[in-house]
Amino acid sequence: MGPVELEVLDANDAFYRAFTTRDADRMAALWAEDHPVACIHPGSDVLVGRDAVVASWRAVLVPGGAPELSCSNAEAHVLGDVALVTCHEVIRAGGRLAATNVFVRERGGWRIVHHQAAPIAPGQARPPPVGPAN
Repeated sequence: MGPVELEVLDANDAFYRAFTTRDADRMAALWAEDHPVACIHPGSDVLVGRDAVVASWRAVLVPGGAPELSCSNAEAHVLGDVALVTCHEVIRAGGRLAATNVFVRERGGWRIVHHQAAPIAPGQARPPPVGPAN
């Protein structure tokens, strides 16, 4: 894995830190300002536009608004100035969501432009990525 993929995974980690600490201001700062954004929360329709997306996160990140979760199995795929991360959102109370987070280079860093998460049916979760042989 190269340095650019590590930068993208750091941006992805920042997204999940904002989620787990319920820091709506930090979450808002992670979303792109110069590019179109969209978000699909589990069981919801598509939200389009920064104002709608940030407002949705402010509603989700209130106490009791979202389950406690962690990110696992994150893999970054860089396509020039766009990158996507596929991962699992592991819900502390049980269950997993498959998630995709799309980032763009903007203002000197990686900013998120799209998030989508959906439940994984029992028995369908992929195993963790296999690292290079030592």
